Amino acid sequence: MLEAMETVGLLLLLFAAFGAEGSTCPFPSPQCYKESTQNDEDFHCEWEDPDRSKEAVYTLFIQSSASAGSPYAADFQSGNEQTIQVPLESVLTTVQSDIWVQKQTENMTCISPNTSVFLNDLVKYSTPHIEKMVRSAGIVTLSWHKVKDDKGAFYEIRWKDFYGSWQNDTFQTEDRTKANQDSTTLRLENHLMYQVQVRRRAIEYNLWSHWSDIIDVPVEIQAPVVHWKEEKTKRMRKVVLNWDAPPFEASIGGVTYKLTLSLPCETKTKTTKKTSYYMNVTDSEARVSIIAINSVSESASQEITIPHIQHLKNCRADSGTLPQKKRFCLEWYKLSDGKTRPIHVNTSSNATVESIKKDMEKFVRYYYFVHVKKGRQLWHTKIMCPIYSSEGAPVAGPQNITVNVTHDSALLLWRPIPVQDQRGFLLHYAIWILRQGGEIDYHEVPENQTSFRLRNLTTGSSYTVYISGRTKVGEGPNATANFLIPTSFAAPSNVLSKVILSIGGVVLVFSVFFSIALRRLKRKILPMIPSPVITATASEGLHHQNLSAATEEVHEVILLSPDDLDKQNKANQSKQSTILQDCQLSVYEEDDEEDEVDEANFTSSFPNPNYRGQMLRLSEPLAVDKGQRENNCDSSTPSYRHGSVL
Repeated sequence: MLEAMETVGLLLLLFAAFGAEGSTCPFPSPQCYKESTQNDEDFHCEWEDPDRSKEAVYTLFIQSSASAGSPYAADFQSGNEQTIQVPLESVLTTVQSDIWVQKQTENMTCISPNTSVFLNDLVKYSTPHIEKMVRSAGIVTLSWHKVKDDKGAFYEIRWKDFYGSWQNDTFQTEDRTKANQDSTTLRLENHLMYQVQVRRRAIEYNLWSHWSDIIDVPVEIQAPVVHWKEEKTKRMRKVVLNWDAPPFEASIGGVTYKLTLSLPCETKTKTTKKTSYYMNVTDSEARVSIIAINSVSESASQEITIPHIQHLKNCRADSGTLPQKKRFCLEWYKLSDGKTRPIHVNTSSNATVESIKKDMEKFVRYYYFVHVKKGRQLWHTKIMCPIYSSEGAPVAGPQNITVNVTHDSALLLWRPIPVQDQRGFLLHYAIWILRQGGEIDYHEVPENQTSFRLRNLTTGSSYTVYISGRTKVGEGPNATANFLIPTSFAAPSNVLSKVILSIGGVVLVFSVFFSIALRRLKRKILPMIPSPVITATASEGLHHQNLSAATEEVHEVILLSPDDLDKQNKANQSKQSTILQDCQLSVYEEDDEEDEVDEANFTSSFPNPNYRGQMLRLSEPLAVDKGQRENNCDSSTPSYRHGSVL
């Protein structure tokens, strides 16, 4: 009977394998494996059909060879799913098995290619998913969950910068570590972004898991630069926080900002992906810390302090009355110097003003706020006031008293008593003036005033001034100053005149100095042009000359060539001699020495020693009438006639 059933099963498998259609499915053969090395682990089988038709029905077939030689077959229907869990007891793991998948639709039936395996050797770990990355000082640490059997595994990791190529490395983890995670480290460049993937396999088996998703690794993120501004409303202050977005290398993969709001009556934690935040604060100090977080690092905390409004110096009469039927919060702290708020303050939602005085130091100033809230309203400040548990008299007087004296008055100036020395609320300053004759004057100055003018003082008299502070308990020690009104005191107008004269003198000295320097500079930059030198001999010669006015007559001039000029000169030699005789010119022949002396004297009377080359040489005698010769000889007028040659 058993043999008959095995025969029927074999026939069914053969019919399924070699059906009427007999076609092959267009997808690879299935893959079956266990996801851990545990002996009782079921098998997981999967295949990939690119045609994901909703009406397709898949059947997985596993045929194993029995020990007696008869085949053992099993089929598992997965419906429209492309994965299925196969129970361990339904298959034979120690013998070779053939595995394939049949796909059936309304129009066709096909089978996938067949694969032969030993199921006992098939272990494929699940795909690792990188869950945590930490990047610091160029080292990136990656972490993910271990496999189910809690054993070590063999890993392959690959990484690249955004514009580079993949680099690979392998490593192995240990069995049963305390942490339920496997991890590895990479040394990367600080300023570059990277991408990374990892896969794994069992140490004694060869099937690799799928590669993990590609994970972007940004650079370390820095603390944001925060800007804030405040807007005062009727009951509270509105604060707007803005900060600069990080660069792309740090923001890839997303950035989250964690805000911690330290308010007087509560502390809040907010997260946002925006680069701005709006908040309402009371009149007391508020602090905000902002941390930028990306996928590999957290920035340092950026601390912002929104200061309180200015402290009051006095308190209203009704300041100790707490509001009724409202939720309130009492905040107080020591204010020793009257200005500086300590880091740590006290808050309470059920204390009263009288109860907090019990824990205050005597004669030390404190400051308190009363913040109220009704229903869903926001906190706002109702009362703010300085306070003492017990008051006393000041232990010091005003500091640094100075006296500015005029001809009949004196201006007193001083620095206020330090808050820590007041030991209570200062009511006023008491001023005692002791005159030279023993007369005493008294004045009171408000506590917020640090000057006072004494008038109608006597010239030549000395005065002593005593100044002290007073609280409701009593008066503190005096600060003393002595001064004298001089007998001869320069009037303000005389002083002003002296100042003006001094300034005028300085300006005059500087102007003279500047003028001299300018002249010297001008001589260096623009030197003087020398004038022509005329000797005394030349001057005497000029005095003896006939300086009668000369007139000039312009006539036509004929230009001749050199050949024509020579011919005409020969023809006119006789005429030139006649003209010389008519003008009664005599020629004297002197000794050689006298000629040289006269020539030297004559030459020295002219600025240009080459005067001979400048004289006009007549090429022909002037054509003049006989009656005009006498006039022409006496006249100094140059005459140019027709036919003159130059």
